[in-house]
Amino acid sequence: MTEKKEDPIIITITGPDGSEKDYVQDTVIPFAGKEFAVLVSIPEKAEEEEEPDIILARIDRDEDGEPVYVPPTDEEYDAVADIYDAM
Repeated sequence: MTEKKEDPIIITITGPDGSEKDYVQDTVIPFAGKEFAVLVSIPEKAEEEEEPDIILARIDRDEDGEPVYVPPTDEEYDAVADIYDAM
């Protein structure tokens, strides 16, 4: 029996300058009763070989239960980064 592979989750992040960049959700790490997504940048052109950006985002839920990706606190970031590095 083959495993069914889930479709990748693509998140568009708007930077401080208003530019948008797409990220793919690599993994979700539970910590302190919350979930944190490790997001890896998607190159704009397939032939680009630049080092991907990796960011952490806390996954909150809006009133409809839909995921909302928000920056973690400094303490959350440090703890989740340590967990990710140990993986």
